Amino acid sequence: MVLILWKIFQKNLYIESLLKLLNGNESPITSKSTDYRCVKCQTVSQQQEHVCQHCMQVFCEICWNDHISELDSNLSLLVRQIDESESRLKHKADNFINRCDQLNDTIKETVQQKIQNIYKMEKSALKEISLIKEQGNITCENINSKISELKDKIKYNITEGRNSHKITTYMNLHRETAKVLNEVYHYGEARIIFDPDTFKLDQDTEGIYNEIEENSSTNSSSAENPFESIIAMVKHYKSRSFVPKLLWTKCPRPGGVGIPPWDSSKIFIATTDNHNILILDRSKFKLIGNISNPEMICPTALAFSKSRKEIFVSDKWKHCVHVFSCDGEYLRNACSQKLRSPDGIAMGPNEELIICDTGNDRILIVDSETGKFISNIGNGVSKLHIPTSVAVYGTNIIVADTGNHRIKIFNMKGDFVQEFGSLGRNQGQFRSAEVVAVDCLGFILVGDAGNARIQVFQPDGTLVKIFGSKSSFRWISGIYITPELDIIITDCKTRSLGIF
Repeated sequence: MVLILWKIFQKNLYIESLLKLLNGNESPITSKSTDYRCVKCQTVSQQQEHVCQHCMQVFCEICWNDHISELDSNLSLLVRQIDESESRLKHKADNFINRCDQLNDTIKETVQQKIQNIYKMEKSALKEISLIKEQGNITCENINSKISELKDKIKYNITEGRNSHKITTYMNLHRETAKVLNEVYHYGEARIIFDPDTFKLDQDTEGIYNEIEENSSTNSSSAENPFESIIAMVKHYKSRSFVPKLLWTKCPRPGGVGIPPWDSSKIFIATTDNHNILILDRSKFKLIGNISNPEMICPTALAFSKSRKEIFVSDKWKHCVHVFSCDGEYLRNACSQKLRSPDGIAMGPNEELIICDTGNDRILIVDSETGKFISNIGNGVSKLHIPTSVAVYGTNIIVADTGNHRIKIFNMKGDFVQEFGSLGRNQGQFRSAEVVAVDCLGFILVGDAGNARIQVFQPDGTLVKIFGSKSSFRWISGIYITPELDIIITDCKTRSLGIF
């Protein structure tokens, strides 16, 4: 009877604890009830003896030891699980390292394949340039042979020629001489262009103009003042037809061209064949003088010092920059640095002399009065290749990076600012960006010699206008923009000077 009552009592206590949990009351463990029941043997005690913080259950003194032993056995299980996890981690780590090593090998193999392909392209390009060089040497030897034979013929006819055939002999020798001179003139004129993206070589023997539809233009001039804004200047260039106002077709192989700031009525022209600087009356379009000196072999480009009224002339074959007074008196060599085939030159904002040291693939900045070195441009990321022309706008130096077929812009500290252009015949592309000039608002005009055209860009490199054709240009060698926006262009192959 007592046992039956105890079971009923036990069952009622269990139900009571469940009801308390369902009603959100305190758990049996934390209840303030004075009766505590062991979860294992169901023994009831008046005080809470042991509560496991792991499973949150109440144990009596006897069952507590069993529970602790059970937990100890669980610890062994944890150790075994950790050991298994450690082994699994090791296998995963080994697998990860193997995959990385495989990728490493794949990358190396891919790079080696690409290197081999590059070596093949290099070998092909070097072979091609070697053949071009060999052909050039053969041509040079043939011309030299013709020159020697012609000289022997002339000497023979001077001493042994018959008087009765003098006229015929003279005419024949004259024709042969003209032919040889023409071959000498054209020898070495071909520009060899290398495209680093495709490893292809190309030769521009003449200006190759890709017929590109020009931006729509009208012959009527815009009523808006072009100097007011960038937008107004864009409209001005787009509206111009660029028909030459004046054209001189007998200019002896012109190079750079410029107008001295102290006398805007004169045009100075560097003539490479005549070894001098021609002075042209701008209004009458008539030769009025020249500047020459035995030291000057191949005058190429011009720059002017406004404050000292000095004329600076780069000499590609003498490897220096000559300085003349405004009266044509030879003054000095402008640069203390060793130059190699210098080409374009310009004056900086404080009359620093900026030189395209073309053969050394750099831009030199020197003191225009003393010739002392200030800085150079062309190292690092913005490496230059055959820079041939330079212009200055404010504190920016605009470089015709001919070998890379780009226009690159730097500040006076030599920091790279921006670049635009690539190799090709499309709009905004170049094939030998030979010369560059800038107008009063910073618009950049590029003599795209290989494509026989002029391209006009906004200061940010946006294309505005293309003009020229294979009938009007062959190889643009000089460009100058007047304050009135007249554009003076020289062409060394057509031996012409035009004002547009």
